[in-house]
Amino acid sequence: MRRRRRNDLRRSAIRYWRKQILKLLSEGNKEEALKIFPNYQKAVDKAASHGAIHKNKADRLKARMWRRIAEA
Repeated sequence: MRRRRRNDLRRSAIRYWRKQILKLLSEGNKEEALKIFPNYQKAVDKAASHGAIHKNKADRLKARMWRRIAEA
């Protein structure tokens, strides 16, 4: 149970930062989204390094988010 709770927290951190970036992009605030992106990367990398998500999934999430920011 302890590991599951810890992994859930790591995955929820990813969701939190993802929502923040998407909200800023929908408002047309690309510069702020770029400032927040390192926090998203850090959350994704931490989750991958601790095994909460797979490393390839972490790379895929970061690449997709970067593409969304770049297209905005």
